[in-house]
Amino acid sequence: MKDVEHTSVLIVGGGLVGLSMSLFLSDLGISNTLVERRGGTSTHPRARGVNVRTMEILRALGFEQRIRATESASALVENQGIIAARSLVGDQIGELNGQYLAQTDQDGWSGISTTTWALCDQDELEPLLVRRARALGARICFNTELTSARSTGGAGLDATIHDRDSDHVRTVRADYMIAADGARSPIRQRLEIPMEGPGTLGHFRNIYFHADLSKALGDRRFIMCYLMQEDFRGALLPIDNHRRWLLHVPFAPDSETSRPRFDQEECARLVRKATGLDDLEVEIRSVLPWESASRTATQWRKGPIFLVGDAAHQMPPSGAFGSNTGIQDAHNLAWKLAAVLRGEAGAGLLDTYEEERRPVSLFTAEQAVLRSKDRGRTTGKDGVESQIVNDADVILGYRYRSSAIIPDPSLDDGAPWSSAAEPTGLPGTRAAHLDSPDEDVPSPLDAFGREFTLVVGSGGRAWERAASTITSHGERLRVLRPASDREVAAQFRARYGVKDDGAVLVRPDGFVGWRAPTLTDSPETDLVDALARITHRTVDPGTSDDE
Repeated sequence: MKDVEHTSVLIVGGGLVGLSMSLFLSDLGISNTLVERRGGTSTHPRARGVNVRTMEILRALGFEQRIRATESASALVENQGIIAARSLVGDQIGELNGQYLAQTDQDGWSGISTTTWALCDQDELEPLLVRRARALGARICFNTELTSARSTGGAGLDATIHDRDSDHVRTVRADYMIAADGARSPIRQRLEIPMEGPGTLGHFRNIYFHADLSKALGDRRFIMCYLMQEDFRGALLPIDNHRRWLLHVPFAPDSETSRPRFDQEECARLVRKATGLDDLEVEIRSVLPWESASRTATQWRKGPIFLVGDAAHQMPPSGAFGSNTGIQDAHNLAWKLAAVLRGEAGAGLLDTYEEERRPVSLFTAEQAVLRSKDRGRTTGKDGVESQIVNDADVILGYRYRSSAIIPDPSLDDGAPWSSAAEPTGLPGTRAAHLDSPDEDVPSPLDAFGREFTLVVGSGGRAWERAASTITSHGERLRVLRPASDREVAAQFRARYGVKDDGAVLVRPDGFVGWRAPTLTDSPETDLVDALARITHRTVDPGTSDDE
């Protein structure tokens, strides 16, 4: 077979989620090739809210300062929230319900995270991801498409790749393939995996334009302005609060009589209508149609192929959950693929990707739908009343339940989420931030990302010795003892649910996999057992599969 190349993971789709997947795998030393039909990264500003959990992940990779440097000039701290108005020059109708405004309260995250939201548009973030992934060894190919894929008869697959620039066709042999190819995912359709959920909620055109609105706005700032006129509805979003703007306009694609034209002239007319400025000079940069919908794939894995991001789930943009959920899908899957490919985990670990991420997607999509309906409660098809959950709890409080989590059933209330402000350290929850009064003492959150971490208290010497013995056999395990400061020690006990001689085993993705509230009789044996159970191994850490 001619022109056959090998990669551990083939990623199809080069949007935010696919590029994040490439970065995460590259950071873990896993070879990967990404193919994307587009000629380059996005030129349209969208998916602009990078939430706190995603920022924690990117911060651990050293990305925070790069994102802050390119963060949109309409930074969250400068905005006044979400408002409703007849037009920019008309009367303001009022400020919308505070549930949407949680993300603007940057100080509210200081006790529960190391970072805050960022406004970094997709056209700003994607190039950062490309540069870093390539620097780490990823092969990222734009203007290139997957034309076919077939099983090799073993564990992997052969994919036919078409370079549209050169018209060259080659075969890539991969151990695994990631479908990050969007909401209409051709890969998902070929696999005949159905979607379920409420379905389409609306159709919109996203009009990206340049215009000077500084005079009309004065010193007013907002994250989003809903424009409500008798014959017009839309939403205006600032990119830089000066010249760069987005206008969302609903339309009915199935009705020929009500379908508006979206040529340059018509888009400029809509911008003037929205702003109330009839003589405004407008430059239309691009127009992007999109569908607001809530759907989730019924299956997220088929053999060596995994669905991530919009290929696995769609949700309305309310709450800015969509792309963030997709990036977190990739983060969950990347360390598991790396562990299996390195021979450090059993293949069963990969089944926990769907076990963990699909319930999170369903819960998050439900919350996005509730927010899109602009009311706090709705009644589901089973008659059970659903309620909007605090933004912080949706973003940081979701809970995993899978065979890669060793539960503590005596303390498990069965809820799909918990309080982000009052973490308990239960297995399956995100490991908690510890807020030291010493600015030079890092949070445990900054230590997670590449290997398992054993977090121990001030009385954890026996756990440290056990971990040292295990790592001498080649186990990837680091030990972290929070600062000895009394306040931090008290936080550790409360937020991790252990005593000073207890220990918490945190997975590479920053989620608690197991904990021992106090010192056990056999810390080394218990730690070895916990690692083996989480990683689906049946051999001792110091014994190779060949022995």
